[in-house]
Amino acid sequence: MQHWSGAMGPGGQTPLDVLLETLTEQESAGVKAWLGGTPGWPGAPAGVSPKALTEHHEKVESDRFRPSDDDPRAIRSIGVIGGGTAGYMTALALKTKRPWLDVTLVESKEIPIIGVGEATVSYMVMFLHHFLGIDPMELYRKVEPTWKLGIKFDWGPDPDGFMATFDWHHHSIGALGALEAENTVNGFTVQSLMMMADRAGVYEIDGKYVSLMKYLPFAYHLDNARFVAFLTELAEQRGVRHVEARLDDVVLGDDEWVDHVRTTDGRELRYDFYVDCTGFRSMLLGKALDTPFHSYAGSLFTDSAVTGNLENGGHLKPYTTATTMNAGWCWNIPTPQSDHLGYVYSSSALSDDEAHKELTERFPGIEGLRQVRFRSGRHDKAWRGNVMAIGNSYAFVEPLESTGLLMIALAVQTLTSVLPASWSDEQARDVVNIGLGQRWDAIRWFLAIHYKFNTRLDTEFWKDVRERCDISGFQPLLALYQNGAPLTRRDPYILDLALGAAPTFFGLAGIDNILLGQKVPARLLQRAEPIEDWWARRKAGDALVSRALTQSRALEAFRTDPELNAQLLNDLDSWAGRHIAGYIGML
Repeated sequence: MQHWSGAMGPGGQTPLDVLLETLTEQESAGVKAWLGGTPGWPGAPAGVSPKALTEHHEKVESDRFRPSDDDPRAIRSIGVIGGGTAGYMTALALKTKRPWLDVTLVESKEIPIIGVGEATVSYMVMFLHHFLGIDPMELYRKVEPTWKLGIKFDWGPDPDGFMATFDWHHHSIGALGALEAENTVNGFTVQSLMMMADRAGVYEIDGKYVSLMKYLPFAYHLDNARFVAFLTELAEQRGVRHVEARLDDVVLGDDEWVDHVRTTDGRELRYDFYVDCTGFRSMLLGKALDTPFHSYAGSLFTDSAVTGNLENGGHLKPYTTATTMNAGWCWNIPTPQSDHLGYVYSSSALSDDEAHKELTERFPGIEGLRQVRFRSGRHDKAWRGNVMAIGNSYAFVEPLESTGLLMIALAVQTLTSVLPASWSDEQARDVVNIGLGQRWDAIRWFLAIHYKFNTRLDTEFWKDVRERCDISGFQPLLALYQNGAPLTRRDPYILDLALGAAPTFFGLAGIDNILLGQKVPARLLQRAEPIEDWWARRKAGDALVSRALTQSRALEAFRTDPELNAQLLNDLDSWAGRHIAGYIGML
């Protein structure tokens, strides 16, 4: 198989030029219309720009972050207490961005990681490859990720469910036209068409691979055990120290200050700064510092999950599936080895045995069932004294919308940005605690509208959720949505006011997608074009999809051709490019 070299092919043609030549004139015009806007990453969280992710962090190693040799209050040693994805991503980031730090990860192999499939968001592609500097070819080889173009929700009143895509912000085909023509948001973007056809934006033309993935934001599906093993190996290569030990006690010095930690074998470990990655146990932030916990149980009713694996016969769907169940929902995350399933449910509505039974009857052949308990909410602060908690030790919601690794990554970036060189420096704790708290609260409200308006089933659990689920944090946006939808087509001035009244972490386009997908009533805005224009774009999208490869073949192209990854991560018009203008989004 031959490949294009870089962004340009023979005769100065781009891969897109070559693909357009295979389409009719009308189809080609429709694709060009889709690409006519400014390339970028849809659903951008407010205030996060490419400079914040790349250029700024490339300067973190500057002298102003490095303590002087004679400073008695310098921060030179970091103890990351706990492993898993939170611990290893934190340790890797600190050692990568501040290589002079003595970073030690303390973990016990007696405490197993939650070895389930993990879905991510598009932000993680940038974080892993630009921020942590992970070679994509090495990730494909050792972790074997698959692609996630979005989430298929078997949710709401439509029997076919709806697609929530990562390109929802672009309306590349058009939501209003889709609703008028087909009474669904499915088919309102190129990515939703790809998802419905189980295809990815990679093509084989005249013996060459052509990729459009730099125009189609995607995320990774990861096997958690493989991913953590890979991070462990990488941490050792980059100089992170490792201590095999189980934490027994946290000894405080002054108020809000950890003097040292004690292990079960009697060792005392002392560091200048501690990162609590002990998971739901929250040994430092929660237990030792007794930081208050704010529950989200009024909005998110689930607290348990039963997980397992199901053979997929090599068929890799390019999306996560969220299926409505009697007392919650079930995820399906495809990996090359098997589909990873997890039934997230409320233990007050369903016993563990009943959950196991429902899952095995719904998905015959599922194996390796395991039980997981969790709580939804966050601690009052993430950073107290010389301790910052990252991951489940600080906050957790539930797996819906794949926010776990996203929030770990954002917390890690926050820490590497604000960690002082010395305790004599002014601290940024208040900004960190307020900012991270607001982001977690915004996720709470976003997930709550998934539950409040899901009319798929009328079990006691779902009737109770629809009656009692607290969505008050998004009430201003819901009122504006009902006044005229989609929100993203409203006057920019009004939208600015709305976001001030109800900040959202997923962008207004994300709210549109979830509410319109569930057919939440609203006064729809009028289309600004004839329906024929919508159909022209739809036919162009269908033409792109009909020629696209399956995910398995597309992944093989990216596993074997470094140029495809180079286009994705370096081209100026790529959503994941190092120098892309505009916002960096997460979904």
